[in-house]
Amino acid sequence: MLQSAPPPPSEVKVRTMRSDLESMARSGGGLPRFENVKVAGLALEKKADDALTEKKKMPMVFLIGALVVVVLAILGFFAYEAFFGKTLINLPGASPSNAPAQPVSSGAQPSGSAAPTASPSAGAPVAAAPFTHASLFKKPADQTVVVTFPADGAVESANDLESYNQRMMNALAAVSAKSNFVEIDAKSSDGADLGIADLLAKAGANILDPQFLAQHFNPDATFFAYRDKSGFWPGYVISLRSGENWLFLKNDAAKLESSASISNIFIMPVGNPAASGFQDAMVASTTARALVFDGTPSATFIYGWTGNNLIISASPAGFAQAIGRL
Repeated sequence: MLQSAPPPPSEVKVRTMRSDLESMARSGGGLPRFENVKVAGLALEKKADDALTEKKKMPMVFLIGALVVVVLAILGFFAYEAFFGKTLINLPGASPSNAPAQPVSSGAQPSGSAAPTASPSAGAPVAAAPFTHASLFKKPADQTVVVTFPADGAVESANDLESYNQRMMNALAAVSAKSNFVEIDAKSSDGADLGIADLLAKAGANILDPQFLAQHFNPDATFFAYRDKSGFWPGYVISLRSGENWLFLKNDAAKLESSASISNIFIMPVGNPAASGFQDAMVASTTARALVFDGTPSATFIYGWTGNNLIISASPAGFAQAIGRL
C-alpha cells in the first residue's frame, strides 16, 4: 500500500515594522510622518522651570556686579594715589603710646600751600549765650586748671595787666609734674565760661571767622594743653551744632590756613612758619593738615576732623592725645 507525501508546512508570517509600513503604502495610506504637538501642561511646566532658573541666576548676577564695582573702586583708588596722591610728612612725637589711632579727616586744601599771608576772620567775636562748660573728653585729662581772664579793658589789679601768654604760663606753672595733658577751664572775671570765639580773641588768634563759628559750632569748646620737654602746647576741640555735618563745612574751616594769626595759638616763641606751608601729615596713623614752624622742633600747628569735632592743636602729640580721649 502506497503512502502519500506529507503536506507542506503552513506558511508562518511575521509582522515587522517594515512590513507594516509597506502594507500601509500599498493600501494608499502613505507612510507615517512625525508632527509636533503642543501640550499646554508641558509648556507651562517648562516656563515655570525657566522662571525658576532665571530667579536662581539673579542673585549671582547681583553678586558678580557688586564684585566688579568693588574691584573698579580699588583700582580707581590705587590709580588716584599713584598719579595724584599727596606727600605726607612724618611729625616727631605725633603718636604717643597711650593715644589710640582713630580716623581723622583733613581739610580740602592743596598740599604744600603757601605760608599764611592774610586772615579770613572778620569782625569781633559774636557774643555767645551763657552756657555751663562740659568737657568733650570721655577719658579725662590728667589735670584740670582754671584760668580766669579779665574783661577787655578792665584793670582792677596788677594781674589784669598780664598778657594772654603770661596768664597762661603762670597758670600752667602750677600743674603737677606727673600731668602731661591738661584741660583748661577758661572763665571770665565774673565766673562765666568763655566760648571758643572769645578764647581765640583773647589769644589774638582769630583764625576762624567769628560769624562762621557762631553759626555752625557750639561755643563750648574743650580747651587743652599738652606738655613735653619743650613746654606746653595748647589746643581746642570744637564740636558742630546739632544737624551740622563736617563734610559740608570742611572747605570753609580750611580757610584758616590763610590766616596771619596762626602763630598766636602758641604761648611760646616759635619762629617763622616753614616755607613749604601746610602739608598733609600722619598723626597716630591718620591724616591731618600741619604747618611746621622753624624755631622749635615741637612747634607744629595742626588741625583735622574726627567725626563732627574739629581739633586744632599747637602740637601733633597733643592732637593725638585729644583724639584718644574723645
